[in-house]
This record gives sequence, structure tokens and C-alpha cells, in this order.
Amino acid sequence: MTDTEIQIKALVSEIHNLKKDFAFKLEEIQALYMENKKHREMSEKLELENKHLKQQIKQLEEEAESMLNHP
Repeated sequence: MTDTEIQIKALVSEIHNLKKDFAFKLEEIQALYMENKKHREMSEKLELENKHLKQQIKQLEEEAESMLNHP
């Protein structure tokens, strides 16, 4: 085998390895994207629940104050 053929085989092998690495990294990125999306959705749900709970607390405080002021 000539030096050129050896270099070509080495480059083809390197390209093949890079393609495998790229595919693996792409899968990792997709998995991280889905995990991030799930966390974002959960965060939005918790923020909405927090807002409702704060409203309930405010309403209960107003009711308690009203009951104390008008026995």
C-alpha cells in the first residue's frame, strides 16, 4: 500500500469516527432538549399554582380580617 492509500484510509476512518461522535452528540442534545422542555413545562405549572395559592392566601387573610373586625 502506498502512503497516499494509507492516508486516505486513515482519513476515511477518522471521518467515520467523527460521524459516529456527531450522531451520539446529536442524541445527547435531543435528550437534553426534551429534558429542558419538561422542566420548563413543570416550572410554568408550578408558577401558575403558586399564583393561585397566593390569591387564596390573600382571600383568606381578607376573610380573617373581616371576621375580626365584625364579630
